[in-house]
Amino acid sequence: MKELNCKIFGHSMTKTSAPFAQVKEYKCTCCSKEFTKDGYGEIVVLDSYWKHNNENLRASFALK
Repeated sequence: MKELNCKIFGHSMTKTSAPFAQVKEYKCTCCSKEFTKDGYGEIVVLDSYWKHNNENLRASFALK
């Protein structure tokens, strides 16, 4: 039922990353799916590829 609500009305997202983080991550409050932004600024589902990519980006930003 929760997924149906998100399909009809869209996801209700809250930011789960730090406020000033370079890598943005979001979570839907209704269906608990996780999302992130890709290189073009589009919101995509946070799967294993994007989790690995975000970890590498955080590590590279921490080195600076």
